[in-house]
Amino acid sequence: MDLFWRVIDFLKETAPFFITVNIILASFLLILGLVLMSKKNREQKTKKIAGMVCLSFSMLAFLGALSNAFFSFFVF
Repeated sequence: MDLFWRVIDFLKETAPFFITVNIILASFLLILGLVLMSKKNREQKTKKIAGMVCLSFSMLAFLGALSNAFFSFFVF
């Protein structure tokens, strides 16, 4: 049981770092996805698909930051 509480303490200590990393990554992917989805690049199918993939990963990174913040500040 002691190992469980050590793991929980480790996760609480590293949560702010990973929240920041997820938000920075999500912002970068959001900007990249919007650039790839712009009108100028929309004619090329590969850039449109790459933009959609970047936007999807951006949403996942924001969701990861949100869930990490919720669990680290409210549950633990």
